[in-house]
Amino acid sequence: MSVLELPAEILGKILDHYVHDRRKVRLMDPIRPSSELRRVSAYSDSRTHPVDPTHVCQLWRNTAISIPQIWATIDVSQIKSEGDVKMFELWLERSAGRDGTYPLTLSITQRARAPVDLQKVFSLAISQHRRWKYISLALDGVYLPFFEPLYTVAPLSTLRGFQVGFGLCDSDGLRRLVGVLCSSTALRSVEFGNELYGRNPIAVPWDSLSLTTLSFNILELSRLIPILSSSMDTLRDISVSTLLSPLSLDGLTLTMRRLQSLRITSFGFGSHASEMFDKLTLPSLHELYLPGGFIPYKKFELQTRGWESLLSLLQRSNCQLQAFEFGDENTPDLIEKLKSPLFENLTSLKVTSYLEGHPDISSQLLDVLSEACEETQMPRVLPLLETLKLNSIHSQVGVREMVSARVAAYGGCGKSKLRRVCAQHMDAEEYALEIDLNDQA
Repeated sequence: MSVLELPAEILGKILDHYVHDRRKVRLMDPIRPSSELRRVSAYSDSRTHPVDPTHVCQLWRNTAISIPQIWATIDVSQIKSEGDVKMFELWLERSAGRDGTYPLTLSITQRARAPVDLQKVFSLAISQHRRWKYISLALDGVYLPFFEPLYTVAPLSTLRGFQVGFGLCDSDGLRRLVGVLCSSTALRSVEFGNELYGRNPIAVPWDSLSLTTLSFNILELSRLIPILSSSMDTLRDISVSTLLSPLSLDGLTLTMRRLQSLRITSFGFGSHASEMFDKLTLPSLHELYLPGGFIPYKKFELQTRGWESLLSLLQRSNCQLQAFEFGDENTPDLIEKLKSPLFENLTSLKVTSYLEGHPDISSQLLDVLSEACEETQMPRVLPLLETLKLNSIHSQVGVREMVSARVAAYGGCGKSKLRRVCAQHMDAEEYALEIDLNDQA
């Protein structure tokens, strides 16, 4: 059978894979589109485009145009010409489906002034508000007035998530926009940039929301805790890129019974992890990500306090942590703490520490992970570990020996839990070593 004779259903799946397979359609550089045409694409760094198959033959053209899902994820980035605007209009038309209701995921990034009338871009986007499933806006504040028509059509009924990141802008205008986006009863995911940081943060109706995922670029602990203590007992995932804690919150404690995942990428100057951990009880916590460790700027004297606070949180919460990411330059503490029963249920571990000049530390970590317990016929440390990622090693041989030791620890009965190991050398851009054990079970 010729590729031009494929049944429409199979051809449709091929085209969907062509556009949306993220591992193969994305470029390494997320900033530069591959052509002017790619200013409107499925993703900001897509290297494939649903317009391309429409030029193969009439069958492929008709099939591609008839499949709304290959057009319904739209990234509009730095519009520069009328052609870009027309392309956006074409995508919206083809993404609507036969009844005009196919859910739309839309991202608009426009930081620089454009030589075209951008009001039409926003008018086109707003005209499809009944289809919005997820919307991301990374804009200069000058574009806020273009959203005025949206305020007359609220509430939004289908929006499940939004992300906003505005430059300098009128706080009242931004407050109105966020209020409209929060009007959707289907809303489950919200991501803010710096809009809740500073002297005049925007007001958000937290008590009326039923979010499961909440993210911030930068936030003060004094604002995060009240947000968490609102009526949002549905929250499962929280992520903060930089957490600051300039104010004391003595005496305030909080139990979040449904929170499963917590990520704090870094703590800002003057902040410390214990200031947050001491106030929380998280009985459902399964994933904890601390790629920047407990403290900023190498204040090692506070490391012990950070570990004490974290272990106390885990013990107080009586949770079963399954995924843990940690990174700082005092890794010996991590090596010792991983031996605690509080980490025995881990299935995923990522160590992001940069161990410059400390080959002995990476060797110690591999040695600890290699230890076997004859009584249980399992590794002594992290016996349930399935995925291991190490961002800094000095010996591929040491990693391979550790993997062999953990497999052997199960007594050769084919019960090894370890499935994937990734490790990289110092200063390497990509993982220097990847081991997939799925075929060896």
